[in-house]
Amino acid sequence: MSLFLVLFVLGVAWVLVVSCRALLAGRRSGRGPVVTWQLLQVVGSFAAIGSGTGLSVPGGWVTLLIAVAVGVLLMTPSVVAATSATGSEN
Repeated sequence: MSLFLVLFVLGVAWVLVVSCRALLAGRRSGRGPVVTWQLLQVVGSFAAIGSGTGLSVPGGWVTLLIAVAVGVLLMTPSVVAATSATGSEN
């Protein structure tokens, strides 16, 4: 089970790194996985906030704020324009 979790986390990290590189290169293919990850972060932060114990509550709020900020910034007109240029790489 531990091996599966390690491989799964490494796979998710790889997808996010590739997605971030695509966004930096101006390709729209990176937006979907990053937005999906932010939505999963929102769900996880609600679980942490709802637990109401220890450091998980402030950590949940920080995670929620970062996830919402990144999600909103990914949808700003300047980012959408920068990653929606027509060309053979898209």
